[in-house]
Amino acid sequence: MRKTQEILIAIDWTDISMSGGTSNSQQLSSAVLLSSTEGSRHQLDFYDYGDDYVTSATHSRISLWQCFVGCRHKMNQQIARRRVEQGLRLYNKNKQKAAILKWQGALKQIRKKNDRFILLGYLYHAYIGFGKYRQSLEFAHNQLTIAEEMDSPNLRAEAYLNLAKAHERMGNLEKAFSYARHSLYNECDHCRTAGLVQITVGSLHLELATFCKALQAFQQAHTIAQRIQDRSLELQVYMCLSELFGRLQDTNKSAMYASKAYNLCRTLHVNELNSRYHRAALLQMATALQKQGELGDAHDYCSEATRLALVSGDQPCYARSIRIMGDIYRKKMEIGNAYRQYESAMTSAFSMGDRLCQMEAMDGVAKCLEILRNQQKICNCRPLEFNNKLLETANQVGAKLLMRAVRVRLCKICQSLGDVEQQAEHEKEIQRLEDELEMVCGSCNTPFGFEADSLEALPCTHILHARCVYDILRKKDKKKNRTCPDCEKVVTSKLYLQGGDSPHQSNYNTFNSSTALEASSIV
Repeated sequence: MRKTQEILIAIDWTDISMSGGTSNSQQLSSAVLLSSTEGSRHQLDFYDYGDDYVTSATHSRISLWQCFVGCRHKMNQQIARRRVEQGLRLYNKNKQKAAILKWQGALKQIRKKNDRFILLGYLYHAYIGFGKYRQSLEFAHNQLTIAEEMDSPNLRAEAYLNLAKAHERMGNLEKAFSYARHSLYNECDHCRTAGLVQITVGSLHLELATFCKALQAFQQAHTIAQRIQDRSLELQVYMCLSELFGRLQDTNKSAMYASKAYNLCRTLHVNELNSRYHRAALLQMATALQKQGELGDAHDYCSEATRLALVSGDQPCYARSIRIMGDIYRKKMEIGNAYRQYESAMTSAFSMGDRLCQMEAMDGVAKCLEILRNQQKICNCRPLEFNNKLLETANQVGAKLLMRAVRVRLCKICQSLGDVEQQAEHEKEIQRLEDELEMVCGSCNTPFGFEADSLEALPCTHILHARCVYDILRKKDKKKNRTCPDCEKVVTSKLYLQGGDSPHQSNYNTFNSSTALEASSIV
């Protein structure tokens, strides 16, 4: 007995190798689990050594050794479980750094693959919230490795989705598209994941200015959200639709969808997930109001979003909020304030590696310089240099609509300088970009999206002028079907993506610019 005790004392427990088995437990989405305010509701699946195992361990010295190893293993898993739950509570209290330390400690101990996948998802979303996109890629790649080892389509779909979202913010749109397509190829029975993939695909098309394809993806995401009654997914669709019509300069429709998103986010349960969507909805409202000229209300919404972003440590949201604040100051013709906001946004976006936000802030600076140039407060040299730099960045990302806008400014600068050759070159490139964008109404063959106008979409997701759509739907010739001028599909109404709204409410408008911003307790 004494010899046995001496042997046990001499054991170096840190050198014991512990390997976990596989689990057939239900595969849960880490994106959903991260928002849970009660970590114990989604317990990780740990080993449970039963009485038979302990009883059989007494039959031989080898079994006794295995019992000690098993008990040690179980203890470590329980400690890891406690750390994960502590991390969840810390994260929902906006203590992200402390939560990450807890999760990183738990990650070293958890061996079961399904549990590691979920925990890697926690870390991925936490780093995304900090704007550390390059570091988050490592967690997403580790998720993909586990998904391949487990041969799970659900886990593969989620891992590819995480990779796509990180590459999107970094401006690697081709890589993001590739990962998003791989996510779609994996038949996923988690409908929410499929909806998130469609939103990501639509957002990528939005950056490339392929608006009809973006609208098609948002339509599919909206269908999924309605089928599974996922209000947070529906909210994201409305924010994307607001951004789409905002870029096409239909300010009324952009404001309508922004208002729907904002009203919907206020009906969700109060937790970190709702807070994140709340901040995004506030910024979308600020953007829509700014484009409508409601600068006072836009300032209030943007200020509230900035405050919440600082409290929660949401760096991407903060960078976007100060960029939008720059847009508001620019509309007020407070160019000095606007310029400072844009410079801060560029610095923050550069530190995160967020090329899309950086590009948007650079565009704001270019617009400020254009105003100063037109006021003859600066010469043509600085706007010329800065717009050429922005054109290079937009070309690398593939943002054709921004490339056209920059070319238009460069064309005016060259005209002022009397450089006829360069002016002609820019005009040629503008025409080429407009041909590639295909932003032409199929009914009247005139462009849309370059000037403020009212637009509508048909169920086939082709976008036309609102007046042209109304003319098509008013046709009373029974011998001829009402068809889309682009694809010739039969249409009976315009496209409705408004939840439970009636298709007969053609004058539907939920947006009221006089609605006051209520102080939010959600942080």
